[in-house]
Amino acid sequence: MTFTPDAELKGLMRADFGAYVASCAFSSDGETIAYALGDGRLALVEAETGETEFAAPHTGAALCLAASPYGFLTGGDDGRVVLTTLETGCRELAAFPGQWVEHAAASPDGRVLAVAVGKQVVLFPGPDFTPAPLPELASAVAGLAVSPDGRTLAASHYDGVTVYAPPRPGTPGNRLEGAGSNLTVVFSPDNDKMALATQDKSVRVYDLAQSAGYLLEGYPAKVRCLSFSSDGGTLWTGGERAFVGWPVGADVDPATREATVFGIFEHGMLGAVAAHPALPLVAGGFDGGVVFLGSASRKGAAPLFALESHRVTSLVWSPDGRHLAGGSDGGPAFFMKMA
Repeated sequence: MTFTPDAELKGLMRADFGAYVASCAFSSDGETIAYALGDGRLALVEAETGETEFAAPHTGAALCLAASPYGFLTGGDDGRVVLTTLETGCRELAAFPGQWVEHAAASPDGRVLAVAVGKQVVLFPGPDFTPAPLPELASAVAGLAVSPDGRTLAASHYDGVTVYAPPRPGTPGNRLEGAGSNLTVVFSPDNDKMALATQDKSVRVYDLAQSAGYLLEGYPAKVRCLSFSSDGGTLWTGGERAFVGWPVGADVDPATREATVFGIFEHGMLGAVAAHPALPLVAGGFDGGVVFLGSASRKGAAPLFALESHRVTSLVWSPDGRHLAGGSDGGPAFFMKMA
């Protein structure tokens, strides 16, 4: 199978995997794109040519994906944790029979590889990647992320988020309070801030130096996606029929904080968002399958293309920002070389 060029939009490559695209990720050199699929396969795609190879790391659905210098880390509903490369194929790192591995995280330098299984976070320290469980949490992990510098790991859960700084086998983390159910978690590129989406239609932002947090509210729906701008000063979120960008810099007065809203799309919520790694640009995927590109400086966005009216489930930029990739709940996927 090979991605094929779009007939109308230059640089856009399309494919249909025929299965739910749970996540996608670029290798650290940006040359390979991985798509984790609902039928257990992992599609490995050459970013320059679209040539595609498939691995089969899971017997059920692949639920999560993270890129590391050692390969692509996946977890599935078969309870397996697998590391996959084009050169060596699939290597099982651990198996948790009867459990789902729904969250995976890896730092760009390979210092941290981790997954969440129920109430437990499990590390895989190199070079042998022997599983090293961290102390069990009080409730199930609902989100997992590692800071860009690899020095901090965060696991969100009910009534808070547990932060491991640094993440070491057997070491308990520091719990930061946050009432209710906390979901997706992300770090800012400068490693100074962390954001959580909550079940009750809000976003909680933490200043990690102060271990203090505050709420961003006013959403009509649950926020499913978060992404910090390259300078860490803006947090882009879903939860609305538009792009929503909150100023979160240290110089912002909390009493007058207001979101920037643009790119209104009446036919669906923003379900996937990805800030460009260097430029003031942000990509967004809406329910209905339409992918937009927004400009923070111009405070506007325009549609690029549609994925055949499917819900966009994942968007990611290559490390150098030259490619954008994503997928949907029905199988259609894409990658695009930006002019």
